[in-house]
Amino acid sequence: MFTRRGGWLVFAGIVMISIGFALAGYLSLNNIIASFTTEPITLNGSTAEAQGFGIMDVVHFYVKDATLIWYFIIAGVMLIFSVLLGLPFYRLGANPKSIEIKRRVAKTKAFAGDYVYIEVTARNKSVNQIPTIEIYDAIPEVFDLILGENFIVTQLNPREEITFGYIVRIPIRGEFDIGPTKVIIRDRMGFYATEGEIKTKTTILVYPSYEDIRKMEMIGKKRQLGLLFGFHRTKIKGMGTDFFGIREYQVGDAFKFIDWKAYSRTQKMMVREYEAEQNIRVVIVLDSSASMGAGLPRNTKLEYAIRSAVLFIHLAFEKKDLVALCIYDSKVRSFIELTGVRAQLFQFLEALAHAKPEGEGDLENAVDFILQRVKRSAYLIVISDLESHPQKIIPAVRRARARKHNITVVSPFGPWFEIVSQQLSPVEQMIGHALVEKQLGERQIMFKALRGFDATSVSVGPDDFMPTVLAQFNRMQRQG
Repeated sequence: MFTRRGGWLVFAGIVMISIGFALAGYLSLNNIIASFTTEPITLNGSTAEAQGFGIMDVVHFYVKDATLIWYFIIAGVMLIFSVLLGLPFYRLGANPKSIEIKRRVAKTKAFAGDYVYIEVTARNKSVNQIPTIEIYDAIPEVFDLILGENFIVTQLNPREEITFGYIVRIPIRGEFDIGPTKVIIRDRMGFYATEGEIKTKTTILVYPSYEDIRKMEMIGKKRQLGLLFGFHRTKIKGMGTDFFGIREYQVGDAFKFIDWKAYSRTQKMMVREYEAEQNIRVVIVLDSSASMGAGLPRNTKLEYAIRSAVLFIHLAFEKKDLVALCIYDSKVRSFIELTGVRAQLFQFLEALAHAKPEGEGDLENAVDFILQRVKRSAYLIVISDLESHPQKIIPAVRRARARKHNITVVSPFGPWFEIVSQQLSPVEQMIGHALVEKQLGERQIMFKALRGFDATSVSVGPDDFMPTVLAQFNRMQRQG
């Protein structure tokens, strides 16, 4: 209730009253002693000790008529009452519940790296004036305050309202709450303060960064996207328009495909075959286990993996392919069925925004879940550091290959994300390199086993994550 200023005044008053009572006690004790003294010594009209005239003599001189005692007591009482008398009047108008807070956010769904404007309106619902009010709007620690302040110090008249705003930058994806709002009400003199919390929260869902896709779109506007990738065609014979070859006529072939020119040359019934375009099916299998949360702040393995998943999804929609998403740790956390409808992009982004590094990754369980829902052959893109339950990785790949699925493993290598060589001493760098070589050796053994099932696997770091994603998608397009 009391501020530091008010507390010090009360404390000073108590000290002064205590001094007054102490002097009164001294005077009483001195009078008792004086009543037993028969030969007092007089000095300038006052009683003093024979040894000299010291500080106690001065105190005794002023205390003798109780003037100094009353001075301390009255001054102390006035200090205390100067604080306490205003307390009832302060309490009449110092109710944080009389403050109404309304928060307006420019957008409740944004992409990582976006700027968001937040506006807060505070209204005094009471009929009492609030001399000084401090309003603090709580924002997550990961937010960057770019412009303005998320607090204000002002006064509010009865039924009056005030509005302030600020701009934040949201650097990472996820779901965040803005609020609650803390309100501190003070009196004019700064003796009292009442603090309250108004639990008004606004939730912002932050999608993964769209920066990589914007770069792709920028390149596309320059008409270079087709040169980089190009639309893919499969080598499947069907009702397409591109010529594939000629073969002998078989019972049931349509007469319109008979090549009469070839018949005139060979005297055999021949039919023309064409390439049929077919969309590929892509299933992104994202590991969100606890080990994927390792790495530098805001640049963990999981954050890079999510960025690559967003890029895979975007490229699949651009090429009219079907794409699905499976996010797993010890169990499947989210699954989105195969779709080619670009309008469902935000459904993918929302699932990725909620991904959290927790638990241990069980790839075998995730693959079993996918095989029950994806019956036809597809490209399974596994994005995992392969650190959780490594003994389950080979059986999972074996089962997927038995169902005719193609497997591509994009694996972020932990030390490349966690070690910053510039911050290490030469000895620490040597130890780090030794550990990296050991882990690379173990990883190569696993990759060799994966190649035995015709599965493509590649280790990536922060610098080559995105280029590797583009290269792997390009490879899938060529294979068809």
